[in-house]
Formats: sequence, C-alpha cells, structure tokens
Amino acid sequence: MSKILGQLLGVDSRNLDKTISRLEKMTGNSGIDAQLIAEIITGTRQKSRSLGLDPADTNNKELYFALHSKASLDSGLLREKLNITDKTSSAKAAKIISVAGEKLLKQNTVVCLQPAIVKRVLIAVPPKRTLRVLRFRSVESVTKRESPLILYALAKNLEDKSWHSQVQARLKRLESRDVKEKSVNVLSLPISWFEKLSKCQFNTVVQIVPEIGSVLILPSTPLRVKGAVLLTLSLVLQAGQTLMVRSLPYKSRSLFTGLEKQLPDIALGVQLELKPIHGLKPSWHTVYQLLSDQSSHLLPEFDFILGDLNWVSSETRLASLVPELDFWVGTNFLGTVNDKSLVSLHLIDVTANLVMGRHFTDSISRHLQFSLWNEIQLRYLKQEALEKQIISQLTQEIV
Repeated sequence: MSKILGQLLGVDSRNLDKTISRLEKMTGNSGIDAQLIAEIITGTRQKSRSLGLDPADTNNKELYFALHSKASLDSGLLREKLNITDKTSSAKAAKIISVAGEKLLKQNTVVCLQPAIVKRVLIAVPPKRTLRVLRFRSVESVTKRESPLILYALAKNLEDKSWHSQVQARLKRLESRDVKEKSVNVLSLPISWFEKLSKCQFNTVVQIVPEIGSVLILPSTPLRVKGAVLLTLSLVLQAGQTLMVRSLPYKSRSLFTGLEKQLPDIALGVQLELKPIHGLKPSWHTVYQLLSDQSSHLLPEFDFILGDLNWVSSETRLASLVPELDFWVGTNFLGTVNDKSLVSLHLIDVTANLVMGRHFTDSISRHLQFSLWNEIQLRYLKQEALEKQIISQLTQEIV
C-alpha cells in the first residue's frame, strides 16, 4: 500500500512503509493508509469522469491535458467574474486580484506589525536600493502616496543582507503596542512602479512577508497568459493560509510572552519545531487544521486564544467566488502515477504547468505532494492515541 503513496509523494517507499507501519500499530491497525489510497483512486476517477473521460480508457497524458483545458476554462470564468479583459494592464489586474484575495481571507488573523511602526522602521533604515530603483528620494516621498507596507514588502525582495540585519535589530526593540492581530493584507504594486521594476527579476509570483502580515503580488508572470489569473489568486490564497499557520505557535504563546518579543522570529521565519511522534514529525500546517476542527475539544482552556482558527481550503474559497470552480474542491491530494509520469490534480500544480507550458513528463507536482503528506499526518493525528500525544506536546509548548 505504501508503494503508491511513496510514488505520489516522490519518496522512498521503504522508509515511508516503516513510518506507516508504526503509525498503524499505534492506532490499532486502523487501515488509514489503505482508506486514503482508495479515496485517491476513486476521487481521481470521479474527477476524470467529470472531465468527460473514461477512467478505464484514459492515460496520464490525456488526463493531463484535460485538466489543462478545465483550468484554462475556469481561469476565463474567473477573469470574467473579476472583470479582467485582454485590455486590462498587468498592474490593474494584480490590483483586482489583491482586492478579491483580501476579501476571501478576511476571516483569518495573523500576528504582525502596526502599519505606523512599519513606516517608522523604513525611515530609520531606508531601503536605498529599492528607492533608487523606484526613483524616489526618500521613504516619506513614497509613503505620502502609497502604503508603507508595499514599500517594505518590496524592499524585503530587493535589499541586501545589511539592510535586513538592521531591520532585524529594530524589530528587537518593539513595544507591546507596536504589534497586533489582524486580517491578512494582500498587496499589489502601484501602476507607476511596474515599468520601473521591468529590469528586476522575481522568482516567485507572490511574496510572503510575515512580520507585516502581508502577501505581495510580484510582476513575475504576465497576467494575460492563459491560466495566469487563476494561478495568481490560488497562490495568494495559499500564501494567506501559510501566514495564518505561521502565526499559530506565536498566538498560542501570547499569554506568557508578549507578541512584540516574538516578531523578530516571525520576521526570520523561525518556526518552533514539534517533536516526532512514532516517526511522524507533525507540521504546524497539520496542527492548525486539527485545532481549527477541534480546538474547543482538544484544548478547552485555550479556546479563547485558538477558538478563532478557521480552516477553509483555497479551492472552497475560489468556488465561493465562481461556482464552476467547485470541480477543484477535494483535488488537493489527488493524483495518478505510473512508471513514466505523475499527474497531479492539485489546482496550483495544474495551473502552474499550464502557464509554464510544461510537458506532462516534466510536470510540477510539489503542491500535491505537500497536501498529501499533510493529509496523511492529519488522519493519523486525529486518532485518539496520537491525538493525546500531540495535545500533550502543544500544552507544554503553550505553557
């Protein structure tokens, strides 16, 4: 059974089999792995039928391109919903996507700096290279027109190590009033900045800036490309989820350590590690989902801290905007594999492959692999024997 999971995850099946065997033993041979594999096979076949394919007579290449056609169609529907046309500039399209993304993420909160403090940090440590690229003389000349959050987020991408070190030193001097919990900000660059940044190379579509609780859409992918709008909004929602997950361990400690003391670690991306449980090393992503379902049951004494956790998949959020995108709900850990190729049904994998024009034998599947491993963890941690161990560990972390 572990062979199929190993192939989908892209890991050594023998090592995975050892981990699964230990977990099965601890959960009374519950057969979670077999059930998950059955769901993957059944779910993939059902999605194939939804695409008009016969699962018994469809190869990986045919499924791959059918998924591309569906993603292309759905991206068109999303463009129509957002009123993005071929005449819409990339800067304006990014702004429209940022507004839509922020609305879809508004129910979830993160720990971050107050905007006024972000401006104060920028004035104290001016991002000189960023200002030079944007052709501004000072931080004040930028913040008169634009949010300091946008300048800070862009500077995080363009500045050198010296600037980052100086900012980090400033973050260590924060006071309690400088930090708050708020909804995720989704930022886009002003139209006038796009041309100025044309010579800069960006390796990602979006950038996560945890200390300011923001996601910045970067000018790396032309939004007129087929599938690009759907890919960008999907990545924005995924980044928002990542910010929420990263805030969880800091929220849980907020009773005993001021949030301002934790901002330097948040800025550096320092994540408190959880101890392995019978060979399974829990991720905070999995723990967030576990607590969002059962925090009042698992940690009732901390429910007033953790009770606002709310997990909604990116695909579900998208379907609330465009009902036809409901096809992608539940596809995040679905895929099919043979000796020559792996086809992921994860929306971001599919749209990324579409946008980049990847051949099906060289396709991206890392988002499927992340989601599948997360699903394996979640299903085992929900079993009473392992649930007690993770809760015991979380209680110690909080206290």
